[in-house]
Amino acid sequence: MILDYHSILIFLAMNNLFIIALFLYQYFFHHKQWYLLLVALGIAFQLFTIILFNYRDVFPPLLPLRINNFLLTSSFALISFGLLSFEGKIRKNLMWVFIAAVILVYACILIVEEDSTILNVIRISSSSFFFGVGSYYLFANKNKYKFAILMSGVLFIYSLFQLIRAFSIYQKGQSYDFVNSSTMDNWFLIISLFVISGSGIGFIMLLKEIDQITILKKNIIIQQDKIKLEELNLTQNKLFSIIAHDLRNPFNNILGLSELLLENDTDKSESEEYIELIKSTAKNTLNLLDNLLNWAKSQTGDLGFVPKKIGLSKVIFETIELTASLAKSKNISLNFSPINDTELYTDRNILGTILRNLISNAIKFTNQGGCINILATTNVHQIEISISDNGVGMSEETISKIFDTSTTMTSLGTENEGGSGLGLVLCREFVKKLGGHLWVESEVGKGSNFKFTLPLNSNDEIE
Repeated sequence: MILDYHSILIFLAMNNLFIIALFLYQYFFHHKQWYLLLVALGIAFQLFTIILFNYRDVFPPLLPLRINNFLLTSSFALISFGLLSFEGKIRKNLMWVFIAAVILVYACILIVEEDSTILNVIRISSSSFFFGVGSYYLFANKNKYKFAILMSGVLFIYSLFQLIRAFSIYQKGQSYDFVNSSTMDNWFLIISLFVISGSGIGFIMLLKEIDQITILKKNIIIQQDKIKLEELNLTQNKLFSIIAHDLRNPFNNILGLSELLLENDTDKSESEEYIELIKSTAKNTLNLLDNLLNWAKSQTGDLGFVPKKIGLSKVIFETIELTASLAKSKNISLNFSPINDTELYTDRNILGTILRNLISNAIKFTNQGGCINILATTNVHQIEISISDNGVGMSEETISKIFDTSTTMTSLGTENEGGSGLGLVLCREFVKKLGGHLWVESEVGKGSNFKFTLPLNSNDEIE
């Protein structure tokens, strides 16, 4: 079978037109990525080289040769740089290496342009260099994309093939001319044609794989956003439920007691009792409002975190003072005997909210004449604070629900005190925000012990 050089050039030109059309289609209708145009430009340079070569007799003898050599060398650099930019990254350092390599190769071509053998050796070796670099960068991403290893292998074989071809031409030791080359040399060109075509199609497949991975990541993000939206909707519904129910009742109580004071002739002791009930109801309502505000802030990310070094004992004593009237109304003793004044690095307001909710919850579920013990123990890295009571306790089923916003778990206290079911959920989230952990140990009829840990130092993890 005899193959002539001109026929091969026609096939190569048609192949280049196909690849240019393929990459332009991918650019305008799919990816809009700059590196697709870079590859198309490189192939266009090769196509222009073929056309210029066929009409070389129209121009001065050396002009088509010099233009073709520059375009051909540049096309190798453009195609390779486009292929290794498949993730859209501009590798600036490598870009300057390619520019310098093109200039150097072209300078060498100008020096040896009279010797067609050395000229072709340099030109073919340059394609081996550029495609070899592209092969290496694709190989570096073999673990991320399955088509990267395939493309890398094709380009490596082609790079090696071009080196062998350059060495074969050099060994001839005589003037080498493509036009009068042997059938074996023409087969080299045919193989190059198939490699270029295969690389172009393989590159498109690599882009498709990247698209699939991108779509998968976006679907995961969408799914995560969907879950967050569902949680926000759940939170919103819970807030509306609390506002509609738990805030209405205490205000109705306050209004009812106020009307009794205004309408009835009551003695001093009875009036003081009504006033004390109004005060207690107002204080509980204010506490509920604080919880609602803090909960809303925590869900929207607006809750500020201002850590500073504080004395734990002082914060606990202040919280006991705030809840003393509630405990006194049920004749409950609040016991806290600090062994030493432990200092920790945390947000004072958030810690106060946690302690106030846990102590108020213990008072709510402790019978008349009961007791609540507050204890703090430390080790090298953290402090453990426990609030234990001898109240009604909880079953395992109740424990599993009290920290879950979806269940809206509420129970009446020992004196029929109401609640929103929000306080414990808020405590858990606030403890987590401070870098600690909250849990409960309880048994029906034997009381409950709420415990939480906090890091002592600012170096420990805080969300």
